[in-house]
Amino acid sequence: MITKDEILQKLTDYTVQHGMRILGAILILIIGFWLAKILSRATAKLMESKVHLDPLIEKVMVRCVHLLVIALTVITVLGQFGVETTSFIALLGASGIAIGLALQGTLSNVASGIMLLALRPFSVGHSVKIGGKVIIIDELGLFVTLAHEADGPTVMIPNSKIWGSEIINYSVTDRDMRRLNETVGIAYEDDIDKAFKTIQSVIDSDIRVVKDEPTRIDVVSLGDSSVNIIIQAWYKREDWWQAKLDFTKDIKIALDEAGISIPYPQSEVHLKGSEHK
Repeated sequence: MITKDEILQKLTDYTVQHGMRILGAILILIIGFWLAKILSRATAKLMESKVHLDPLIEKVMVRCVHLLVIALTVITVLGQFGVETTSFIALLGASGIAIGLALQGTLSNVASGIMLLALRPFSVGHSVKIGGKVIIIDELGLFVTLAHEADGPTVMIPNSKIWGSEIINYSVTDRDMRRLNETVGIAYEDDIDKAFKTIQSVIDSDIRVVKDEPTRIDVVSLGDSSVNIIIQAWYKREDWWQAKLDFTKDIKIALDEAGISIPYPQSEVHLKGSEHK
């Protein structure tokens, strides 16, 4: 049976034999955690003053720096006690690869989220077209983007799908303007010049039209039942949608008052009479 004196003697011998290693390990841990804190703060200050990334990306980067320093500190401490750190690092690397493969889709969303946060193709409140669907952005996260359609339904889109799609941002336009493009058909019997003047009067009467920008009224095609006229006018971005609605109504009223018809497809059916005996 081991006595108390023997236990104390073994502890004393172990402390004498490994005391410097233990003290060294404690010192390394203290320095490592202190260094992790210092480098994390330095990284945060650098990003705030120089890089100007999204706050979410800054937090992720600062956290990664902190965890990296802690990991290196732990590996160094293990080396103090004779642990083969090379094998340990290789094991961590293999584990990282395995986890990466298992979370391939998730990591793809994270990488895409970082790119979206860094490049900012859109912001909260912007109206954008992604994958053929127009949505309004509510929140941009690291994994998914939250949005809603104009008529209310909410939408949650993985960031990897957004990053791999064409993004059209209707809330950010060249010179903060947007062109209205409309096509109106008139009957072949109608006077084209009269139609042009009528349409031009509608454009001239709209105070929201940007007068310094060119407008256009031209015959764009000859359809099966109508002469198709293209109409182009520039508006301030914030006026565009309401102007489009008003313009469609005003054109219809003006053409009706001018006696110009907007035809609809028609088909003529000829019945061949049968002879009765």
